[in-house]
Amino acid sequence: MTATSLLFRMPAPAVSPVSVRPVRPEDSHTLLRLARASNHDDAAWTDLLEFNEALFEAPVRAWAWLAFAGDAAVGHAVATVGFSLRARGYCLQLDSLHASEEWADAAESALYDEVRAMARRLGCVQLHWYGPHDDAARFDTPDARRDGQRHVLCLL
Repeated sequence: MTATSLLFRMPAPAVSPVSVRPVRPEDSHTLLRLARASNHDDAAWTDLLEFNEALFEAPVRAWAWLAFAGDAAVGHAVATVGFSLRARGYCLQLDSLHASEEWADAAESALYDEVRAMARRLGCVQLHWYGPHDDAARFDTPDARRDGQRHVLCLL
């Protein structure tokens, strides 16, 4: 068997139909539209000052990502940094992660990977998110434990 014949027997790597990138200032309205849709909330923000300060001005206190299928924004994630005395360190707290139903599996998985990677880049010791008490976390995280409705994933 030659190297060439082995090449043709290897399965092609799976390519996600979704791409993810950090939110930019010009994405603010898209992010807010997706967040309102995921919360079933039609109320518009009247003042974006704090929103823009947290995401785009130093010191940055919040991070957000958009998931795209082609050119269409199909999901979002938003996280902030907090501190945990119990964990003895900083924690990234996932405030929101949602994708349209059609793209939920691919988009939420890709967004979660970005959030977890950011937590590690920031030196956080844990990733926290809230979810329904009786529902398993949507993410494949067998080592995450629940603290009431709060899910905690140790990053060390």
